[in-house]
Amino acid sequence: MDIKGFKEYEIVIIGGGPSGLIAAKAAATGGAKVCLIERGGYLGGCATKSLVIPLMTFHAGEKQIIKGYAEELIEKIKEEGGTIGHIMDPLGVAATVTPVDTEIYKYVAQEYLLNAGVEILYHTEALKVNKEQDSVTTITAKTRSGIYDIKAKYFIDATGDAEIAYLAGCEMKVGREVDGKCQPMTFMFKMDNVDVDKIIDYSDKHPNEFVISNEISSLSEVKRIAISGFFSKVEEANKNNDLNLNRDRVLFFELNRRGEVAINMSRVINKKSIEGFELSEATIEGRRQVIEIYKFLKKYVPGFENSRLLQSADEIGVRESRRIVGEYVITENDIIQGKIFSDTVALGSWPIDIHDPDGKDITIKEMKMGDYYGIPYRCLIPRGIKNLLVTGRAISSTHEAFASVRVSPICMALGQAAGIASKIALINKLPYKDIDINELMIELKKSNQVIS
Repeated sequence: MDIKGFKEYEIVIIGGGPSGLIAAKAAATGGAKVCLIERGGYLGGCATKSLVIPLMTFHAGEKQIIKGYAEELIEKIKEEGGTIGHIMDPLGVAATVTPVDTEIYKYVAQEYLLNAGVEILYHTEALKVNKEQDSVTTITAKTRSGIYDIKAKYFIDATGDAEIAYLAGCEMKVGREVDGKCQPMTFMFKMDNVDVDKIIDYSDKHPNEFVISNEISSLSEVKRIAISGFFSKVEEANKNNDLNLNRDRVLFFELNRRGEVAINMSRVINKKSIEGFELSEATIEGRRQVIEIYKFLKKYVPGFENSRLLQSADEIGVRESRRIVGEYVITENDIIQGKIFSDTVALGSWPIDIHDPDGKDITIKEMKMGDYYGIPYRCLIPRGIKNLLVTGRAISSTHEAFASVRVSPICMALGQAAGIASKIALINKLPYKDIDINELMIELKKSNQVIS
């Protein structure tokens, strides 16, 4: 491999999704030389690239459990008109949802990092991890101008697929423990010019057709609607061969602009995003499903008669892929019991939300509204590598626990912990495993993060 050049930093983050961008902000605050590597041309990850929106959830009941840099970013997006903020979840699955304008999100996230002193390398992809004994020394990365070695003292894997940890030879798990199958992928898309009032009127007249929060009696009571229902319409379309999906319902969320919705209905099963040929097959099938669903909505669903297909995702949405085996593996029981650890660095309240890898079923194991759980720092530490942390959905968890920790706000909170841990490790010249956890927790609180 012909190496064209060399770049050196103190902390390098790979992956510009929700966890990576917050990790970069946290790492750079204080003056460290920080670089964020992103294979695409913008930040935001699954929200901007795969249209996995709105963001769910910053709250447990009435308590906001995710603040810090994640909340600061949301406020900056709000200042640019890109979100109406945190609003009640009309479906009652979470306490709140946060609709965002994905284009404004891309811009605000970029400026947020540049103003913090982060160097962003877009269109750059890691090819190889180079090690000496139990430390990563450099990452060999591909750019449009050639191959570069990128050196750092500390690395954060925020790829979502644990790509750096995988290339470094760390122990991995994929999918559910019994057979390695992953949750289905979904090709998200947006539609606009949707007649929201007509949908609300229909739902009021056919309440048995919909799932709504126990906190409301009508969708007219919420700022933005969400729909999980139209069961009879889906059944009718299936009988008429106008819809052939492993789904039993229409699922969409109204976004920042009234009448603009994100459709979450496609379902591609028995494919893995970490298998290149399977990912291509899933993308082809997902895009076909987008058009099939679009036609179904216009033909069958009240309120969509004059709607328009606005945008499909750049990439299919991936629910599950690799995850590391870390110093601790968070479990379903930890989540259900609301366990708070002595090294808790982030909180979560999203339910265990498992989409059946083989079909259309969804298993949701909810905590009581207002309950939450802690995620220990040890879940971010892959075994055997001194200077690598993993943040985001690929942290150390069981398949069941993964179904809760995978959502964007939790990933943002984990990113803040990873970034601050990197600063502490850098200052004290310590392996990630050996930093003072009390110092990390104090610094998280100082930066307005909630950890208890």
